[in-house]
Amino acid sequence: MNIVEKILGLVPVTHNWLADRDFIWWPFSFLRPHPSTAMSFKHTLLMTGCFGGLSFLMFVGFSVVNNMFTASSAIDTFMICFGGFFVWFNLVTKPLWNYRARKLSRK
Repeated sequence: MNIVEKILGLVPVTHNWLADRDFIWWPFSFLRPHPSTAMSFKHTLLMTGCFGGLSFLMFVGFSVVNNMFTASSAIDTFMICFGGFFVWFNLVTKPLWNYRARKLSRK
């Protein structure tokens, strides 16, 4: 195994090490699958709804408290919160989680 393969192998190991921490999943710990269980698109949609909804409520609450709330900012915040989590979960979390799940199921 050459140095590039070793470095690339650290990406899923590091990501999954962080994804295994309880604080990452709070308050939706029930959504965390077992490390050997692959994530599905349905699962990432559920995660997007939960984490996107929580972050949207937090950002809207922050903007209301600071008297910065507008309908336009609420729409932008909605798109960013849900879109950001959707992209992250489907392009980063799911492939790296499933990479580990496949490796664990082979053992």
